[in-house]
Amino acid sequence: MSRTRNVTIVVIIVAVAIGGGYYYMQSQLSAALDHIDVRLEGVEVRGFSLTPPEANLTLNYLVNNTSGLGFMVSVNGQLYYEDTLITPITGKNQQVKAMGVSSVDVNVSFTSSIIQTLGGIGDRSKYHIEGELKATYMFLGVVPITISRDLSTLTGQ
Repeated sequence: MSRTRNVTIVVIIVAVAIGGGYYYMQSQLSAALDHIDVRLEGVEVRGFSLTPPEANLTLNYLVNNTSGLGFMVSVNGQLYYEDTLITPITGKNQQVKAMGVSSVDVNVSFTSSIIQTLGGIGDRSKYHIEGELKATYMFLGVVPITISRDLSTLTGQ
């Protein structure tokens, strides 16, 4: 009876410690996301075709993470020029290092119909992004903790 009771107590203590650690790391990841600075660093033309008209670009964002917690980010959103949807944007599992600046690249494509509508690339200040950024930290190396944020608030748009 006493051995079973001791094992039960140990299991409860371990479960509370792991649950508390998970909750703590979740709050740390949330705080890290609240304090990152994301800015568009540049646009690289990866490909351009005249027939059919198409442009493939890479948007390069710099993510300044001042927290001591590194994590992976994934982006799922849309790029707009004023109110016109240009293209979906995605970026999967890119590392954001702790206490530093990381580069996060997002690939986009402008199709012939969009290029004709816009009349070219246009004024860079009229572009904005909507969607979601998901940050994932692996608790104890095996349990994912995921927090989401609105892309427009992170990129200052």
